Amino acid sequence: MIAGPDAPVRFFVEGVDDFHAILHLLRRYNLSREETPQFPKFRLPRNENEHDHSQGKRAVLDAIETAVKANPNESVGFVLDADDDVQASWEAVAHRLVNVSVDAPAGISSHGFWGRSSEWGTRVGVWLMPDNQRPGELEDFLEELVDGDDELHLYAREATQGAKSRGAEFPDGKTSKAVLHTWLAWQENPGRPYGTAIESGYLRHDSDAAVRFVVWFRRLLAPDPQSTD
Repeated sequence: MIAGPDAPVRFFVEGVDDFHAILHLLRRYNLSREETPQFPKFRLPRNENEHDHSQGKRAVLDAIETAVKANPNESVGFVLDADDDVQASWEAVAHRLVNVSVDAPAGISSHGFWGRSSEWGTRVGVWLMPDNQRPGELEDFLEELVDGDDELHLYAREATQGAKSRGAEFPDGKTSKAVLHTWLAWQENPGRPYGTAIESGYLRHDSDAAVRFVVWFRRLLAPDPQSTD
């Protein structure tokens, strides 16, 4: 479900955290209203037993072919977590791109992917969090937006590992998420969500990781984006 027919880029992301983080990051670059991407609308589950099938990695993968066909000569972007296996995640994307006449290389570039459907003319971009090369997720990307000299962040990582050794039950694959939430809980306004943390400057929009992502996004605004090595 796409919000708004006149956006230059339709973005598909895994969930509301991704939506707020990416939207607030791009807003820090003073995008015009016309440049601001549109996102699928998310409906939050009404209770803990209800699963929202419009969210998650599978939902983004399932949206690829339909989105390319539904937006001829426009731009669509897909942001997914690499999770434990970057290559497997890329291959799942590439398989769907090939089905809609988008040439997809054997592996994704560190700069992300840009391409075009030869059948529908749709411009397509793909970014695998955190950086198209490492296993991980949104929180691994957001950790790169923390100032590298931030001693509190280093201590948050130590404290999180200490909590793990004392029985904290978060899985190893969610360590970055636990560290980030711990660090955010210690700021002047504790516990701010990701988007607000970017807006407030706790997470730096001008870090190297943020700049690389924004460069990828801006290429999607170009008339003829092409992938690079």
